[in-house]
Amino acid sequence: MENPLLLLLLISILHWNSFASLTNEKSYFKINSSSIKQARKAFMSFDISKLRDPPTPSSSVSVYHIDVFEKSKFKDYESLLTNRLAQDHARAIYLASKFRYRDTEIKKETDFQEKYAHNWSKIHDQVLKAAPTNYFKGHYVALLLLGSERTRNYLLIDSGSYLVWWQCAPCVAYKCFKPLYNTIYDSTTSKTFTELDCVKNSSTCISADHDFHCALGSKRCFYMEQYITGETTKGFMASEVITFPSDNTQAKIIFGCSIDQKGGPNFSGTFSGILGLSKRVSLTTTGGYSLPSQLGSSIFALCLPTATSVHPSFLTFNKAPWSYGTEAKLIKNRLSPHWYYVNLFKIVINNKEVPVDPSWWNGQKVTHGVIIDTGTLITRFPHDYYIIFRDIFREEVKDYTMIEDGFIIFDTCYEDDPDGAEVYFPVIKFYFGNYSERQEVLLVDGRVVVSIGGYYCLAFMPWDDKSTLIGTNQLQGIGLTFDTKNNALTFSVDACD
Repeated sequence: MENPLLLLLLISILHWNSFASLTNEKSYFKINSSSIKQARKAFMSFDISKLRDPPTPSSSVSVYHIDVFEKSKFKDYESLLTNRLAQDHARAIYLASKFRYRDTEIKKETDFQEKYAHNWSKIHDQVLKAAPTNYFKGHYVALLLLGSERTRNYLLIDSGSYLVWWQCAPCVAYKCFKPLYNTIYDSTTSKTFTELDCVKNSSTCISADHDFHCALGSKRCFYMEQYITGETTKGFMASEVITFPSDNTQAKIIFGCSIDQKGGPNFSGTFSGILGLSKRVSLTTTGGYSLPSQLGSSIFALCLPTATSVHPSFLTFNKAPWSYGTEAKLIKNRLSPHWYYVNLFKIVINNKEVPVDPSWWNGQKVTHGVIIDTGTLITRFPHDYYIIFRDIFREEVKDYTMIEDGFIIFDTCYEDDPDGAEVYFPVIKFYFGNYSERQEVLLVDGRVVVSIGGYYCLAFMPWDDKSTLIGTNQLQGIGLTFDTKNNALTFSVDACD
């Protein structure tokens, strides 16, 4: 063919027809309760003393599902899962109430766009009070070696937090909780520990954040984090060396030396603090308190083990470990610059597109957008969108009995086959940026339905907010590569385990 433009057009048409044909085909995945039960039984019976840190890339730390450490508190996997779902539901209710408060305050600013730059401090305080870090729970922990003594500590991973903190002896009397799997870090025995002087260097204290303040007498930058379930942690900002077990490389970071922990059921000793991975920068410096910003790493990758995996994965910095994946764009939200918003475009169930008002997923709108959140378990959609999504899913499920009243927090549940036969559910596809095969993330198995109580339940929920939270149940087993320099997030499906 002599005309190159005509050839290019023909190739484009053939590609689109191929994609259209693909999306017009109904696709189902099969799932079997017997294999699920076997995996859960093996998970619950695993001897924690046999846990081993695997070989990891350079500048990496091991990542574990938190249930590996907390499963001993429960009689079986069903009770563990029920507890997690209850916590997740309570967290969603709490966040929605906080977001409503935020939205109300924003609406009071009648000329918000023009006043934004001049009222940043006020708005910033309101957003911080609505941050996910105010609910003390998560699903993955990372192993760090702290100080010159290389004290092993597990820290809870939080993609929405801009602070790294851990328990820091000597504590206020009886105010540090006993670690179950860690040795408590002691600042007095570390040769690399340094208190920060917030008088000499004011940038070590976020003056616009009321949770931080500089005490002129002691020159310490004090902070306090308070959580909805009753926990509080107090301490001061310091610097310390952390060691990456993968290759023994080191980095000096600013962290919260927490000397006073109080109350609540979640200070269980499973982890010693929070590992903030947000992209937020502080108001007074070009960097920030989150670990990626302190390491100067515009690229970091997080691989999330599946919920029943006893094998650790990793969190690595400065490189993209996977050569494949679907790239989404990270969208800036001016009121929540520390969260990771993505450009979710369409959702398809089998070959049926779920209609959506694009404004619901526009992350540049103050109260809208789609957030990747490691603190959320079950993905949450705005209520109106969820109803459409759920109804299409129900239409695509064939030959199975849906129970009338739902089960626990779910409203769309189907009876498992009593003989343990395979059952089939529709595939769900997320498209980021545009409607093309290369922009597709395919969801099957436990990312679509949760097996619980003899039922299979749709693993998505509505909530009372205009934003969408993509949670770890949908992200489990997926490698996530964050590239903040190029504003991209790559999903590498089945990269973990």
